[in-house]
Amino acid sequence: MLRIIQNRSAAQAKSYYAHSDYLSEAQELTGRWGGRAAQMMGLAGDVKKEHFDRLCDNQHPQSGEQLTLRNDTDRTTGYDFNFHLPKGVSLAYTIGCDERILDAFRDSVEETMRDVEHDAKTRVRKHGMDTDRNTGNLAWATFIHKTARPVLGEPDPHLHAHAFCFNTTWDQKEESWKAVQFRDLKRDGAYYQAGFHARMAKRMRGLGYEIRKKGKEWDLDAIPNSLCNKFSRRKDQIEELARSLGIDNPDENGRP
Repeated sequence: MLRIIQNRSAAQAKSYYAHSDYLSEAQELTGRWGGRAAQMMGLAGDVKKEHFDRLCDNQHPQSGEQLTLRNDTDRTTGYDFNFHLPKGVSLAYTIGCDERILDAFRDSVEETMRDVEHDAKTRVRKHGMDTDRNTGNLAWATFIHKTARPVLGEPDPHLHAHAFCFNTTWDQKEESWKAVQFRDLKRDGAYYQAGFHARMAKRMRGLGYEIRKKGKEWDLDAIPNSLCNKFSRRKDQIEELARSLGIDNPDENGRP
């Protein structure tokens, strides 16, 4: 699954790096920078808090100078591209301690985010124009988590990633940092989700795992549904709450 969630709070976005309320420090993996815009700003490798926080505040991570023209308190900070694996894959990683699965997951997320980046646009409003221009560059920080939020004090295995994409892109024609036009990227979420799952399933086959199809979904043939259901307590909790509130849109159901 891929959820694409808007974030309008710089303080909330900063919490991705600062702490996690459902992971211990031993479980959390260091965030990594991705995207051409990140490279243009001198960001690569592990995420550092100072750089992440400056981007959340619409500042250049190195110089601290303001990036995009709009700097309102209610500006969109970025979008969380939230990638989820089938439960059987998370269980195979946790039970089998197969680090190849983590590498396959990281690579599949990165390749999918490059597809998103390829389609990145910014608005063009100068000289009476009213259109969008492709920029092909974004900056994101990917944080991989190994478990879901605890239920009754115990977290279930759930390998997932938050690729936090900042609301800034370099417009080469205007030679300036501008806000990203996320509308089409969110609209095409189903396309990016399909690409992610196709990549991940192919990699799992390459590692020797048999795949079983479940309608449009897939999972590992070696992991029975009964075991997947046993370790899906957070999902059950979310779905039960959603039903009680009359919510039928998965994107409105919150995060693991």
